[in-house]
Amino acid sequence: MPEQLALAQFQRWMTAVVTHFGSDEEAWKSEAASQELSYDRALTNVIPNKHLSEYERIGIYRKMYFLRMRDALAIDVPAVRHFLGADVFEEVVEEYFTRFPSTSYTLNDSGLNFPRFVRESTLENKDFIAELAELELAIARVMEAEETAPLSPEELAGVPPEAWENAQFKPIAAFELFTFTFPVHEYLSAFEAESETFPQVTLTSEFGFIHRAEYSTNHYTLQESEFLLLRSLSEGTPLAQAFEAVQESFVASLGEEASEEAVINLQNRISTCFQQWIAMGIFAEISYTEHTS
Repeated sequence: MPEQLALAQFQRWMTAVVTHFGSDEEAWKSEAASQELSYDRALTNVIPNKHLSEYERIGIYRKMYFLRMRDALAIDVPAVRHFLGADVFEEVVEEYFTRFPSTSYTLNDSGLNFPRFVRESTLENKDFIAELAELELAIARVMEAEETAPLSPEELAGVPPEAWENAQFKPIAAFELFTFTFPVHEYLSAFEAESETFPQVTLTSEFGFIHRAEYSTNHYTLQESEFLLLRSLSEGTPLAQAFEAVQESFVASLGEEASEEAVINLQNRISTCFQQWIAMGIFAEISYTEHTS
C-alpha cells in the first residue's frame, strides 16, 4: 500500500520527472526528482494498472510535455525545422531541452538558449542554423512586443525646421535591427514564399530590420549604409550627426574611388530611406533643442 505523501511534495516530484528529458529511468532517478522522492519511494506511490506500468503512466505526461515544448519551438523557428528536416529537428529539440530545460512560465521563452545550443553542437552548418534561429526568434520577439504608438503627423509637423538637424529619435518597442554573416534572411524569405530554390550556405553579409505595425510583422533587408544610419538613429544619435557619420564611413570604404556623384547618390538614398522609416512608423518619440535668438 502506498504511503501517505503531501500533495505538494508529490506534485514537485512529478514536475521534476515530467520536465526531465531523457529515458523514463533517467527522469525518475534525476537529481531534481530524487530531492523530492527516492526512486524506490516513487515506485510505491505510482500504482500500475493492467494496461500501463509505473513508467508508462507518468510517461503519458512526459510525452505530452515534450510535444508541447517541441511545438512551441517549431512555431518560433519553422525555417530551422525546414532546413534540418522534421526527424533531425525532433532529435535536436530533445537534446536542446535536455541541456537547457525551460524555467520560464511562458512558452514564448522556449528558444532563448537555442542559438547558443546550436553553435555548441556538432550539427553541420551550425553557424548558419544558429543565425537563422536568431532571426526567427527576433521576429517572434517583435510579434510579442508591447504596442507603442508611432510619431503622429501632428508631432512631426510641430518640429521647427531648424531643429531637425539635432533631432533625436526613439524607436517603437516592436522593432529590432539585425546583421548576419550568412544568407539567413534570404533563406527565410524563400521559405515563407514556398520557393523551391534556396540560397547556398556561404558567408555573406546581411543587414536589415524587423518591424510590427497594425498587427502585421515584417522584415526587410538594408544596404550597409542604410543599416548604419538606422542603427545610429535608433541609438539616439542626432539626425545630422548620423547622416555625416554614414557619409564618412561610405567615403572611407570607397577610398580613391569615392566620387561626388557617388556621395550624392548615397545622400539621396539614405534621405529617402529616412522618410520611408518615418512613414512606416518606426519611431515613437522625437526630441530636439530649439534654437533661441
